[in-house]
Amino acid sequence: MNINFRQLDVSRVDLSKLKSNKTLLGRSEYLFNEWNGLLNGSVLYELGGGQEQKREFAYVAVPVGQGEYTWVDYNGNGIQELNEFETALFQDQKKYIRIFTPSNQYVNAGYLQFNYSISVQPSAILKNSKGVLNAFLMKLGANSALQVGKKVISDNRFVFNPFLSGTADTSLISMNSFLSNTIHYNRLNTTWGMEMTHSKSASKALLAYGFESRDIQTFQSRLRWNINRKFLANINIRQIQNSLSTTGLKFDNRNFRIRQYAFEPNISYQYGNNFRATVGYTYSEKQNRLDSMEKSIFHIFNTDLKYNLFSNSSINAKLSYQKISFNAYKGAANTTAGFVLLDGLLPGNNYLWTIDFTKRVAGNIEINFQYEGRKPATSNMIHIGRASVRALF
Repeated sequence: MNINFRQLDVSRVDLSKLKSNKTLLGRSEYLFNEWNGLLNGSVLYELGGGQEQKREFAYVAVPVGQGEYTWVDYNGNGIQELNEFETALFQDQKKYIRIFTPSNQYVNAGYLQFNYSISVQPSAILKNSKGVLNAFLMKLGANSALQVGKKVISDNRFVFNPFLSGTADTSLISMNSFLSNTIHYNRLNTTWGMEMTHSKSASKALLAYGFESRDIQTFQSRLRWNINRKFLANINIRQIQNSLSTTGLKFDNRNFRIRQYAFEPNISYQYGNNFRATVGYTYSEKQNRLDSMEKSIFHIFNTDLKYNLFSNSSINAKLSYQKISFNAYKGAANTTAGFVLLDGLLPGNNYLWTIDFTKRVAGNIEINFQYEGRKPATSNMIHIGRASVRALF
């Protein structure tokens, strides 16, 4: 534990631009491993204060594939506007990065960081126990993790409670949180196992045009079954709630609250260490719970093949056929909600494929060639080729 407190008093305000203030810096960390490993993890608590620059942001073009965002000209005026940039889903769309421009204006800010990570393993104390209940508990385990970060305008006040959600928008600068809880059963068994995960991430930031809030909440169940030494089956069931909320007048057209359900079974065939083939199907249903209640339904068929050539080369090929039906008003596909509902594709028949070849030469030099393509419904076919050389030490 480390705590520092400073109080600054300015007696001659006519000679100094500084203002009287109070500053607190603190950090506390606790690591634990209790009851022979039944409960272990860590807790971190950190707070402080200082000055924060007011920021604006802009999108800057970079070489294709090195960015994170894509520009979609929603209104067709040919002008890049801040509310027309989306997170890119495909490599050829990654043409822009978002940069924050600092200003010469500062505000007194306080920050708070709280993290924990906890793991529960009943098998640590039930190794030699007998009985049906003990046998069940021995195969059970759980993990939980939380990260909370806040920045607020301090005004000589400090933020102590990481779970306080009533912070006024007028004093909030940014807030980020991530929570993950997992329960697993029979995880170490080579034949079968299952797990259930709940995760939630949220962020809120004060930008030039107002507040932007993003929330994603996921419930996922996964069942694996090693049928034999060559065949492995998986079933994934997911429910996702994805929302975006902005307060700027020009940006409220980006708001959405999308709920998604997905069912994803697949089966893999493994032949020795040289060949693996996976075939899967996904049924996914998305609906926007705001405004016009737009809805999309995906039927996805995936094939993934991997072949190792000798001990220094490999070929990986993927093919995906996605049939998308879209129930919405005319022009809804050319909106932020439509972009998310369609995963950057178009209603109808969509095809995506990838071929990846990797070869290691001279022991530590790795050469990679990759070809990607897609055919989004009525749009033109798109081809992307890449090559890279890496030195491994």
